Amino acid sequence: MKRICNARWNAAAVDGHFMTLFSDLDLSNAVKDLKTTETQGTDNIPTEFVKQSGPKCRSWLRDFFSACLTHLSIPKIWRKATVIALPKPNKPVDDPRSYRPIPLLCVPYKLFERLLLLRLEPIVDPQLPDHQAGFRRGRSTVQQVVELIVDIEACFEKKQKADLVLVDLTAAYYSAWHQGLTLKFPRVVPYRQMVRFIVNILSNRCFKLKTSDGQRSRLRRLRNGLPQCASLAPLLFNIYISDIPLTRSCRYGYADDLALLYSNKSLEELEKTLSADMCTIAEYL
Repeated sequence: MKRICNARWNAAAVDGHFMTLFSDLDLSNAVKDLKTTETQGTDNIPTEFVKQSGPKCRSWLRDFFSACLTHLSIPKIWRKATVIALPKPNKPVDDPRSYRPIPLLCVPYKLFERLLLLRLEPIVDPQLPDHQAGFRRGRSTVQQVVELIVDIEACFEKKQKADLVLVDLTAAYYSAWHQGLTLKFPRVVPYRQMVRFIVNILSNRCFKLKTSDGQRSRLRRLRNGLPQCASLAPLLFNIYISDIPLTRSCRYGYADDLALLYSNKSLEELEKTLSADMCTIAEYL
C-alpha cells in the first residue's frame, strides 16, 4: 500500500499544480460559488449545511477532497443521481419528450467539481474557439447577439444579402460520447493524471427517475452524456465540440446553440455555401 501511495504521489508531482492538495482558500472560493437554492442529492446533505459549516468541518472537507484527488477516486454515492421529471407547459403528458429531466446531485460532489473547475478553467478557456461563448467568463448570449446584428448591418451596408441558419442540438449534454471526449480531452489538458481522474468521474454513473406524483424507476446506468447541473459539464461539453470543423460562413455559438451567417449578392451562392457548411457540420455531428 505504501508503495502504491508513493507512486500516486510521484504521478501527482508530474502533473504539477493540477494535482496538488486543495487549500483553505480553494475551498472558500468554491463554497462561495455554491447557490443556496441548489437541492440536496441522494446523500441528503443540504447546501446550507456546507455554506454555514465551521472551521473543523471545512478542514475535514478540504482533506477529504484532497484525498479524492490524490487517489483518483470518488465515493460511490456521488455517482448516483435522482432525476426529477418536470412536465413542460402545454405538452401531452403521455409523451416522454414532454418532460424536462432535472438531476439532483450530491452537494459535496458539486462543491468538489467547483474545486476542479477553478483549476481547469484557466487552462482550457484560452484554447476554446472564439465563436464559442457558452458558460465562459466575460462572454454571454447578449454579446453574441450584438456581434450577429453588427455583422448583418455590415452586410447591408455592402449591399449584400445575408442568410442565417440556426442550429440547436437535441439533448446535446445527454448524448455526449464518453469515448470521444476521452480522446479529445488530453489535447486541451495535457496532464495525464487529471485526464484519468475526469474519465473516472464520468464512468459508472447511474440514476433513478422520479415523477411529480411520486413514482420511481429502477436504477439505470448512464453509458454516455454529461451530468447536467454539474459545474464541470459545460466546460467538458465545450471541449467536446471545440474541434468542430471550419466553415465559410461566420459562426456564433453558445453551448449547444449555433448560428451560421453568410453574405453574398447572389442568392444561389448563399444557398450553395450554407448547404455545404451544414453538410460539413452534420457529418461532424
